[in-house]
Amino acid sequence: MAEIGIKELKSGASRVIEEVSGGKSYVVTKRGKATAVIMPVEEAEDLVLANAEEFVTMRRRAREAYRKGRSVPLRGLD
Repeated sequence: MAEIGIKELKSGASRVIEEVSGGKSYVVTKRGKATAVIMPVEEAEDLVLANAEEFVTMRRRAREAYRKGRSVPLRGLD
């Protein structure tokens, strides 16, 4: 992931947003310290969903069933 300083972000916000809409992600730094991330909405949604408590629980239950040689229908995960 590319890094961009806050000053550079301020002066080139339109360019950065255009690049992010094309799939690029940035770590925003302030005085050399990472403070934020700018990423495409789709990536952010995937990240949020992948770490949502309900999804994590369903994934854990499915893995346990798989290890035991069983399968779990999606409707059985709710």
